[in-house]
This record gives sequence, structure tokens and C-alpha cells, in this order.
Amino acid sequence: MQISAMESEYFKFIHERQLIWYKRFVLKQDPPWTDDKILKTYKFINMYRELDKCTIYIINKLKNIKDRKTLLLNIIFYRFFNKFNLYEDLGVEPFSEVNKAQLAERFERIKRKGLPIFNNAYLISSGGTDKKHINILNNLEKLQLDKLIEMIDKSKTPEESLEVLQKIPMVGPFLACEIWTDLTYFKFFKQNWSDDDFVNIGPGAKWGLEIIYNKLNKKQLNERLYHLHELQKQILTEWKKIAYKQAYSNYPFLSITNIEGALCEFRKYWNIKHGKGRRRYFRESVNYLRPDSVI
Repeated sequence: MQISAMESEYFKFIHERQLIWYKRFVLKQDPPWTDDKILKTYKFINMYRELDKCTIYIINKLKNIKDRKTLLLNIIFYRFFNKFNLYEDLGVEPFSEVNKAQLAERFERIKRKGLPIFNNAYLISSGGTDKKHINILNNLEKLQLDKLIEMIDKSKTPEESLEVLQKIPMVGPFLACEIWTDLTYFKFFKQNWSDDDFVNIGPGAKWGLEIIYNKLNKKQLNERLYHLHELQKQILTEWKKIAYKQAYSNYPFLSITNIEGALCEFRKYWNIKHGKGRRRYFRESVNYLRPDSVI
């Protein structure tokens, strides 16, 4: 399989970013963990979604829950806010039904302290005329979980189940895919889907693919994404040494979900390298000294 210069550049970025994680958290080396000036200076998330701080948090929070309705409700609830330590800040535990009055009061208490209640990593529509968090609670209180799970179980493809999740008020394609992927970690799907079976290509990944391959239509985007997924086996010959051994699927290589996420980060890297785009500087802090966190 012939490899282009841009494909090599993409996988070089992936390898170097993963090597930073490996040196830092597995070998426990002192910085610097790379000679790459961009990776040393700016913030890029891990190549495994499973290593995202908020993802690790919600997995640990819900790992002992067996009831599918409780699991689904809490994943939907959490991803609307996507805040580390959300349950602790609210003073609640995972719940089987929404107590709107209690949660609304707890959110207001957090806001009175001057603390944010939403993660700014992605945007959620306001969903109505009330405060955004109240609109979310109103919708979750009315959610028919039994019907939702029945529709998910009847879905013949991952795409169909994603469409079901998009029927939830205020849930668009991006948020639905976040929820869908979380559900794979808990083996929620009776169809046994994993995060290596499907991913919805977001704008960041689309732009990343078009940096590598130029302008692409929808069909070509999917073809190129799966091409990269296959190509990694040829290029990342030393990957097993630095791979995250607890990855949820496709070990020792990256799942299709993680290939898609890496494209978003590659786009940021490429833009910085060429003097474009917004930049987030990396600052080491206590919050990032845990092996499940991001840098």
C-alpha cells in the first residue's frame, strides 16, 4: 500500500503524541518528553479517547451500574455538562430518575460560587427559553427511557442507533456520537457494537482529512477515514510498545473513533505549524499529574 507524504505526516504526529503519554505516565520520565516544539508548547488531547479525563471519570463513576436505564440516563446527563467531578460538585450520586428541583438547586449553588457548570469543549444549544441547564433537566425528566432503549435495541446499524439518540431533545449529531461511544465502553448495545465499529465524522476530522487528501465528498471522507484506520498497521510498526493496553477495542492499534479524534488534533497541529488557528498553551499542573488525564 503506497503511503503519501501527508499520510506519513499524520501518523508521525500520532506516534509522537502517544510517545509523550508513554514517557510521562508509563516510564514516568521527567520533562521534556519530546523535541517537537509544537507538541512541547501547545495542548493536544491524547490519541485515545479512553484517556480523556472526563471519560475516565464517568466510566469510573458508572462502572458498577448494571441497570441499562440508569446507565443511559446518567451518560446522557453527564455529557450535556461534561465536567470533571460533576457528581461530587453537585453532591449527588448516579440516579435512576431525575429530581429536577434538587439538581436545579445544586447547579445554582455551584454558580453562586462563581464556578462553571458546563465544559467549554463543545457547545450545547439552549434548547428553550429557560436557562440552559434547566431546559436540560426538564427534557431529561420527561425522557421515556424504556422506549428509547427499545428503539436502540431494534436498530440494525450503528447509524440507526445514533439517529435514535438524536431524538433526545437538545442532542445533535456530535453529542449523540459522544453518548453512543460512551455506551460502547459499558457494552450497552445488544448488537455488541464497539468504538471500532462506527464513528460520526465531525467538522474537525473532516478538515483534518482534507488537509491530507484535499477536498472530499461525504463518501470519500468515510473511505479515507477507513483507509487511515487500515494504514496504521503498516506505518505504526512500533505502536504496540507504546499503546494504551486498556484500550476498549482494536488493541494494539487505534479504533476508528480514535483515528477520527486524532484527525481533529492533527488539524490543530498543522494549523499551528503553518501559522493558523487558535492556540491553547500546555501548562503542567497538579490536575494533569494523574495517569488518566490529558496534556
